Amino acid sequence: MIIEKLRKITKAIMADTNSDVDFDKISAEHKLAEDVGLTSISMLMLVISIEEEFSIELPIKEASQCVTVGDIIKVIEGCLDAKK
Repeated sequence: MIIEKLRKITKAIMADTNSDVDFDKISAEHKLAEDVGLTSISMLMLVISIEEEFSIELPIKEASQCVTVGDIIKVIEGCLDAKK
């Protein structure tokens, strides 16, 4: 479920780029910068969109250390668990 929402969010953020990434096939192993094509600005946009979509606040330190999609999923899961 989280990965599906991340795909949708990332696809929307990257819509205006000339990316040849198939966002429907993004997996936890994909690297945010190298494979997905996120820049520091698009990563910031991703964090903001994630916070809005999941009604959470991502810790900046943890979010900035994320290298893969799986890393960001773990941070989201941690925030969602903390909300319970």
